[in-house]
Amino acid sequence: MPIDEPVSRVTELFTAKRVLDAHWTDALDSPWRAGGCLECRGRDDCPQLEWASALAAEVAAIMIQKG
Repeated sequence: MPIDEPVSRVTELFTAKRVLDAHWTDALDSPWRAGGCLECRGRDDCPQLEWASALAAEVAAIMIQKG
């Protein structure tokens, strides 16, 4: 795919899942937390994790509406 083409929603979803997997921990109180990638700026700040979480929430809301 040429770099100038827009990214599909499915590609975004797979990318978001990889970001969430990189931030996954076994801590029950906060299973997804910053500290799992090079973009993390501390224990509570990661733009990639925020983006992935927002995308997952948006897709879940759409699925619930259609279900």
